[in-house]
Amino acid sequence: MNMANNKIAYLKWCLLFGFVLLTYFIPLNGRLLWQPDELRYAEISRELILSYNWSVPELLDIRYFEKPIFGYWVNAFFQMLFGENNVSVRLGVVFSTLTSGVFVYLSAKMAWKKADLAFNAVLIYLSMLMVLTIGTYNVLDPILTAFITMSIFFYQWGLTTRVFSQKLLAFILLGVAGGLGLMTKGFLVLVIPSLVILVSSIYYKQFKEIFFFSFVSLFTMFVVCLPWALVIAGREPDYWNYFFWVEHVQRFMSDNAQNRSPFWFYIPILIAAVLPWLGYLVASLINSIKEKGLHIYFLMWFIIPFLFFSITKGKLLTYILPCLAPLAVLMAAYIDKILQQKRVAAIHFNAIINIIIGLVVTIALFFAPHFSQLNVYAVDEENKRLLAAGAFLFWGVIGIVSYRRRFWSVAAACTLAVSLVVGHVLPAKVESNNTPQKLIEKYRPQLSDKTYLLTNNVGLGTALAWVLKRSDITMLHQTGELAYGIKYPDAANRFYRLDQLPTLLEQHNYQDVAVVVEGSQDNILSALPGNPTIIHEGNLVFALYEGRK
Repeated sequence: MNMANNKIAYLKWCLLFGFVLLTYFIPLNGRLLWQPDELRYAEISRELILSYNWSVPELLDIRYFEKPIFGYWVNAFFQMLFGENNVSVRLGVVFSTLTSGVFVYLSAKMAWKKADLAFNAVLIYLSMLMVLTIGTYNVLDPILTAFITMSIFFYQWGLTTRVFSQKLLAFILLGVAGGLGLMTKGFLVLVIPSLVILVSSIYYKQFKEIFFFSFVSLFTMFVVCLPWALVIAGREPDYWNYFFWVEHVQRFMSDNAQNRSPFWFYIPILIAAVLPWLGYLVASLINSIKEKGLHIYFLMWFIIPFLFFSITKGKLLTYILPCLAPLAVLMAAYIDKILQQKRVAAIHFNAIINIIIGLVVTIALFFAPHFSQLNVYAVDEENKRLLAAGAFLFWGVIGIVSYRRRFWSVAAACTLAVSLVVGHVLPAKVESNNTPQKLIEKYRPQLSDKTYLLTNNVGLGTALAWVLKRSDITMLHQTGELAYGIKYPDAANRFYRLDQLPTLLEQHNYQDVAVVVEGSQDNILSALPGNPTIIHEGNLVFALYEGRK
């Protein structure tokens, strides 16, 4: 019997490995880098390598203090290993997401001592739509999520063990994870675990003990962060002032917070994020309240961060990514319960949701050409539309298969076809707006030899820098997120107002200058002096100055 169980377990892990290979690794080179996020983080890490300045983040050779340094180190590490390409800049987030999966497994295994339940937790987590989407997208959130997921495990260990040495080690490792998380994205990694630790220590009646050991974690965190914190403070005295007040207080709480959104902003995002497991969402939350015990522990790790980000004024879609790890554990615990009780209602409900999603989107894509307001594809993009329809038809078929209780876990494959084809089904207008690499590469000969390359868009500037392998891109008319760095005297020549452009062109005899902007920037295009060669390509406009005409 044990041999048979071992073979089944081995087969399940092999299938999970295949799933990870197909969804997390194979598609990495299938789509261009997205602006602004992917190109921004790729370029900052590239500049770290070239400048040997491993302490001060810079973008286009301009101070960029929006984030700490560790996430850039991760990206730079993979670029040094595998070169400057689309795959290498995404490997950091892929391995961070897989690391989160490992700690999801460890947390579930520690909580219920069931290998099957723990396997289901990691399967659910890695197949969640938001996890696999952001887990292959070069931003810092998956790296931060890995450290928060580690914190879930280490604090759970410290909370449940009665052995002093183990508890001490758990809180030391909690501090290490917290310190690296702080060096990845800042003080959020302090706020979220601190809130959960406070509430859970009171709930589990261990406040005094946890209060004492929390100082161990804080001291460890301090030791981990101190070397870089001192170096950056010495080189850039204003870094911590700007990073704390602007990038934390103002971003999240001030009246002019970035990306202001209503309280309910994350509810529809959560519904989409947990696909193809939406049918278990509400039931698993209700079940955790009924079961109590460690169910409440994971519920706290889900609901406290979710409420915190909902209350803050500034919101981004990726902020709730850390909420999904504990939710995957709760779903796995609930599914384990209904499988033991041989209940099928939730399994059928989840399957029906996936069938509806697959079929509705497939039908919509098939009939989209008859409804112009629904059709996102151009006339010559029929192959893309049909490929997308096929991917969602596969989603629906997998939903049908997962209707049977025996095959409930097959639902993980719903997103498989979508993840494999997404880079090949993006409409041309979406690619043109968000993935400018091909267009810039096409005009590399006309751009690479220009002394001055100007743009009004930081995202477009990072695309130019990444493709042309030059960081001396100059901002025109708008500074965007580089506004802070451009205020420094040594960056004064990295920004020109429109009324300064004629002087620059005169100094260079109207040659060796190029302006690259989006096609919608009529105010800039109409203000260009002289007679540049104007090239309209997709969503971009290239204005090339080759000398007086």
